[in-house]
Amino acid sequence: MSLSVKTRWWECMRAVSFDLWFTLIYEDEADVREYTLMRVKAIHKALSEFGEVTLEDVLSVYESLKFAREFLNAESLIKLVSLALGIKLSREKLRKLTNIYVESTRNFVPKVNNEVYEVLPKIKELGLKTAVVSNTSFSERGVIAMLKNLGIVDYFDVIVSSSSLGFNKPNPRIYRYLVRKLGLRPQEILHVGDSCVNDVLSPLSVGLRAALYVGLRKGKDVTLCSKLDVPVLHNLNELLWKNLITRNTT
Repeated sequence: MSLSVKTRWWECMRAVSFDLWFTLIYEDEADVREYTLMRVKAIHKALSEFGEVTLEDVLSVYESLKFAREFLNAESLIKLVSLALGIKLSREKLRKLTNIYVESTRNFVPKVNNEVYEVLPKIKELGLKTAVVSNTSFSERGVIAMLKNLGIVDYFDVIVSSSSLGFNKPNPRIYRYLVRKLGLRPQEILHVGDSCVNDVLSPLSVGLRAALYVGLRKGKDVTLCSKLDVPVLHNLNELLWKNLITRNTT
């Protein structure tokens, strides 16, 4: 790719979207236990009126749904948990418990990638839109709460949560949804994330641009993406240092 083509490539960018986990924030086993127990304790307390349901029972059922939580919305998840515990909730009770579940993690503070505190203000100064696109068990409201706790929620124009939508990356539908929410053409959006499949191949298939971020994952996906002409970032600030994004003049 010639320099002139690459220059035009980046100059057409009008938005940057970011993966959430292991790009903007990250977690360890202790964090997962913390927000899991927040949720399970809230569910257990709410279901206690229906008879003897132990915390261990709720935890066991909740953990059994681990691989479905990224694409089940909160209401569907709570319905499955309650049914597995032999409890049939009325529509009103289901809505109430769903809200309790979503609100249970509102005070959870994840570990933050400190690079965001420098790069996000500069991206907004360039006049670009920003978004989060995440495979996560946190609903859109839950993601907003986490970002608010970190003091960065106001930097984002769009939040996309797989569990709120009902499908996750690498399903290209999630990026088509992002394009509609941003109101831009696919080629005007640069997506940045740590997974070659989820954050590079999938957005490329829809027409977005992509960059692989390896600052928190120690380059685990570099080999898989080695044949692709995409930037590999070791620091999110390389978006600026390498002039991968420029001021929006439109």
